[in-house]
Amino acid sequence: MTGKSVTRRGFVAGGALAAGLLGLAGCNAAGGTDGATKGSGYKETDSGNGYTIVDNGDGKQLSYSPDSGLKLIEKDGYAFKDFEGTGELVPYEDWRLSAEERADDLAGRLTIEQIAGLMCFSAHVFTLEDDNSVTDVQKEFLDGNVRAVLNAASGYAAYRQATWSNLMQAYVEASGNKIPVNFSSDPRNGKNCTDWPGNLALAATFDPAVAKQTGAGIAREMREMGVTTFLGPQVDVATDPRWQRFSGTFGEDPALSRDMTRALVDGLQSTVDEKGEDLGWGTGSLVSMVKHWPAEGPGEGGREAHTEGGKYAVYPSDGFEACMIPFVDGAFKLDGKTGSAAAIMTSYTIAYDEDMKYGELVGSGFSKYKVQELLREKFGFAGSACTDWAVLNDVQPDGAKSYRCWGVEGGDWTPAKRASKAVSVGVDQMGGCNDPTLLVSAFEDMKAELGEEKATENFRASAKRLLLGYFNTGIFEDPYVDPDVAKSDIDKGNDEVAAAALDAQVKGIVMLKNAGGVIKKAAGSDKPKAYVPMRFVAASRKAGTMDTAPWKDSAATCGLPLSKGTLEKYFDVVTDTLADALTGPADDKGNATPAEADLTRLTAADIADCDLVLVCAAAPNNASPRAARTEAGDYVPLSVQYRPYTADADVVRKASLAGDPADGSCWADHETAKGVAIENRSYFGKTSQITNEGQLDQILEAAALAKEAGKPCVVILDITQPMCVHEFESEVDAILVSMSGSTEAACRIVAGQDEPSGLLPMQMPKDMVAVEAQLEDASRDMDCYVDAEGNTYDFAYGLNWSGVIDDERVKTYKVAPLTKPEA
Repeated sequence: MTGKSVTRRGFVAGGALAAGLLGLAGCNAAGGTDGATKGSGYKETDSGNGYTIVDNGDGKQLSYSPDSGLKLIEKDGYAFKDFEGTGELVPYEDWRLSAEERADDLAGRLTIEQIAGLMCFSAHVFTLEDDNSVTDVQKEFLDGNVRAVLNAASGYAAYRQATWSNLMQAYVEASGNKIPVNFSSDPRNGKNCTDWPGNLALAATFDPAVAKQTGAGIAREMREMGVTTFLGPQVDVATDPRWQRFSGTFGEDPALSRDMTRALVDGLQSTVDEKGEDLGWGTGSLVSMVKHWPAEGPGEGGREAHTEGGKYAVYPSDGFEACMIPFVDGAFKLDGKTGSAAAIMTSYTIAYDEDMKYGELVGSGFSKYKVQELLREKFGFAGSACTDWAVLNDVQPDGAKSYRCWGVEGGDWTPAKRASKAVSVGVDQMGGCNDPTLLVSAFEDMKAELGEEKATENFRASAKRLLLGYFNTGIFEDPYVDPDVAKSDIDKGNDEVAAAALDAQVKGIVMLKNAGGVIKKAAGSDKPKAYVPMRFVAASRKAGTMDTAPWKDSAATCGLPLSKGTLEKYFDVVTDTLADALTGPADDKGNATPAEADLTRLTAADIADCDLVLVCAAAPNNASPRAARTEAGDYVPLSVQYRPYTADADVVRKASLAGDPADGSCWADHETAKGVAIENRSYFGKTSQITNEGQLDQILEAAALAKEAGKPCVVILDITQPMCVHEFESEVDAILVSMSGSTEAACRIVAGQDEPSGLLPMQMPKDMVAVEAQLEDASRDMDCYVDAEGNTYDFAYGLNWSGVIDDERVKTYKVAPLTKPEA
């Protein structure tokens, strides 16, 4: 690293010395640092990237902007940041004290307005300026004391995100409130970062060591970008196969989810030394905000709670407690030295029961039963609690703003009143909220109810819980990151890290079928020759991911299902021909789109010298995968098969278990649900809306062509949840499933370079009637598919080159599902 170096020994003199001595006296009195290890001076170095590095020898490294006006204090031969601007070292500035002591001290110094800012978690920041500078919108919420910022700018190179992070830190450092910015990120799945397996693929490894390695890999890169909080992992038990967020989970088994949760969070949160020893919290740590307490998965009919149609969780098998196992016995009971996940995100859903045995019929962030009674009192969670995003927003039928204020939508409910309710039940932070005045209003409400002393005590307790994440990760001392490191390690990539991630991806690939052993260890170095059909996707109309997003037309597409460069790493590839002049209708930008007639498929004669036909297939895609409604608003079934499915079997409910009050009120207006008439959300007799039925035709056509040419047909399914395979299984020779989009990992197995070892972290249904018969909150209660080879596609099933896997992983986890937390 180049730059100007200045040694600072005997730094204080004259007036500064007097101030330093006052600081010494004050610190000894308040912080108890008598007898602390003596330093031998410190050295400042210009980083060359707009910030200064302070080397404290055997003490903590500091970094700060030389233009921010922040000064240093020297004490006992070490440098400390003078956040207070007084020249006196107060406890929270003293990095030798514990995070607990420092957070407690600072929480006691903050104004209610400053605490209100801490209790806001910003809305998504998706875009960066060309020069990565701080925008006026960002300055506005930073000036309002907001310090938790959601970095959703994953579409930009890592070095740009690092640069923006530094500029944001410099901005707050120059302000009156110098608390650093705590950047967060959702899981990124390889987008401008290393492509480690997603949760479902990690679960398929049945190996917590792989999850821990993945967590450590994610933490390293996130910290290099300036991110200190990970909005994950998602640890909901995925008890319904239709649920669109299934892919973000560790599958449907509580015990497997528990163990993978514990391992991944340990990897995310623990700083380790060069020998791999767990040091606990440190500058390599990433705060883990596990989600979504106490469960998001059991949405009625598989619907998803980002939408109004999916806001109700139902428990027809009384499985409420089982859904908490990954939190209580996993995230809250880590093996590593950080002890517990530091933060938790509440679910959107209303846990519905007519007798209200799961508490008031409101979203989890407003529920006294779920947060105060269960999370805080029964299970003793001491970390911070944050709502999921946009639960304070008013309903906006015109789509102007996202909203998920389930249970408190109407009447006289306002964003301020919702914030007050959330805080009153023990929530510390409001996801997606840039407006601290809502939290100031919540304080005033609490003061009116409990008195100023108790209200202040409660707000300071929230501030302390939130500040622990800042002190534990070291960003008060060293918030700046090196964009050059982000560029070299992440943007350019590290071959060793990429190889480790791909190896982990391979371990998460499950081989379901291998008739005749067509997939086997490669005999030599020659690449097999593979015919890879192009994938044609017809035009369709789809719902947006939120209720506020309009339905949109998607143009037809056609091309290789995986990049040619990736395929050619493992195969000698031949494929179809797409006409140069496309004849489909123009898209909304005026570009020509393909018609199916523009595609010329290879013939049996064309593939006579091929070794196999390789079909890379997308799973069935519902037009409205979250809300399961037509554009007109009618409920329809969510389907996991390609062909149209009509929900008219005897097991389909004719009356929904949950629904809004029929009189149009919200549930918060009712003291009891008993006797309240509700709307019927049943989809009985309705037909699914699948947008890619043509994918099945392409599988069947490829299988028929392979038979005509006397070649094996191998299908790689890119799935994010269970699906029906009865529509094509008997026609193909081999099936592999990739659960995090890493079709390359599956290609390695097909090419014989790696032996498959993955196991299903879920059941694969016999058919859609089996899907309807299972209960939304029950694990592993489905009638599973049996293939032409006689194998049952049940939980913990998978094949290797020798046949069905029956190892220690299977023996450990293929037991009766747990039903209650041990804690």
